[in-house]
Amino acid sequence: MTKMEDEKTAQYTQIHKFFRKALEVSFDTVVMLFLFFILYLTLYSIYLNFKLTYKVSDPKLLIANILVTIILIETYRILIIYLRQHRVSISHILEVEIVALVQKLIVASNFKELDALKLFAVGGLLFILGYL
Repeated sequence: MTKMEDEKTAQYTQIHKFFRKALEVSFDTVVMLFLFFILYLTLYSIYLNFKLTYKVSDPKLLIANILVTIILIETYRILIIYLRQHRVSISHILEVEIVALVQKLIVASNFKELDALKLFAVGGLLFILGYL
């Protein structure tokens, strides 16, 4: 650094750069731990999908487990993108949200008991999330 650039730099700002870098590295480590955990959950979910395929008594359970696997894979992809770019697009998060909503509807709902207003509300929510 030249003397002119050294004078423009405020005092004690190097400590902020050090803490920022340390926090960034520690947060990346936490994200990598999440990645390994999600990878384990994804592999276990795929194993359960194969196991359920041969013993399926309720197809709703198999479809719900497949959707959970898709949610885990999408979450894994979001974390990889974050590690590469240190930012995440909202469209990736909305994709996971839509799949999670559909999974919740399939598992928790009995469509025979839903009235028209609730069905329109769910359809509107899906439309709004899809539009975003």
